[in-house]
Amino acid sequence: MNTVAAIVRAVAWGLLAWLLIQLLLFGLVQSAPGGPAAALAGDYATRETQAEIARSFALDQPVGQRMVSFVSRMAQGDWGMSYHFRRPVASLIAERLMPTMLLMLASLAIALLAGHSLGLWAATHRRGGAIVAAAAMAAYALPVFWVGQLLMIGLGLELRWFPLSGISDPRQDASGLKLAVDVAWHSVLPVATLALQQTAFFATVVHAKARIELAQDYVRAARSRGIAERAIVRGHVARNVAPQLATAALNRVGMLFTGAVLVETLFAWPGLGRLLTAAILNRDHPVLMGAFALIVAMVILCSMAADIVQAWLDPRLAIEGGAS
Repeated sequence: MNTVAAIVRAVAWGLLAWLLIQLLLFGLVQSAPGGPAAALAGDYATRETQAEIARSFALDQPVGQRMVSFVSRMAQGDWGMSYHFRRPVASLIAERLMPTMLLMLASLAIALLAGHSLGLWAATHRRGGAIVAAAAMAAYALPVFWVGQLLMIGLGLELRWFPLSGISDPRQDASGLKLAVDVAWHSVLPVATLALQQTAFFATVVHAKARIELAQDYVRAARSRGIAERAIVRGHVARNVAPQLATAALNRVGMLFTGAVLVETLFAWPGLGRLLTAAILNRDHPVLMGAFALIVAMVILCSMAADIVQAWLDPRLAIEGGAS
């Protein structure tokens, strides 16, 4: 019962947080210098033209009235119409969401596997482990945009191993397996760029947790019974490290979105990141608010999932939450 109450309470707080963040973002977007009317009218348009455009898009209404209208429309599932693309915001976001999810999920899967392996190896090898841990901390500090440029120059321009931009080759009318291979080939550099920093983070998390587990009494008892070190690490330490790694991955969704915006801009990847960049440049407020609404909702849901996973793995958390 305490677990159900904790989940209901978490959902309620998540909805409230989503609403407050959306209202804050709406205020920030509306108060930014310049406006969509000026962007749509152009640099040489008269004030009368800008005023007419503002009236046609209901931009001449007070900010408070527009905020109430925005919240009510969002509650009804109406995400509005894009000022720049002249298309429904929901359809724009829907067609850009899959490339972004492909980029994020592929990089997250690679980062989890590589970070888990590197972290365990670093924890069980003292000399080489210190080097791996230091390298992971250094890689985590590298800017994503800089790493992407290095990969583009080295593997794209110099060696010509991988394509530099896009999700597929527009010159080929590919479909089926051929299209999947082409997309995979184009995704190597952007996925590697986004995965490097996440791999370093997960390796650091696993290394720290594994070192703690290796100092526990059950590990010493297993060693005293003659169990091989590899079996201890795989059968016990890795299993105890996995929950913390899972919650860390769920809490990294926000950072993944931030990195995806930079990576998509650099590699001309047709995802939400490029859509957000175009919306900012064109002051396309409906697209901005729709994309922010989706991203904030996904971050909050993943944060809630991390809390639920922690409470499920450690029931004391649910009991403490129910008593508070």
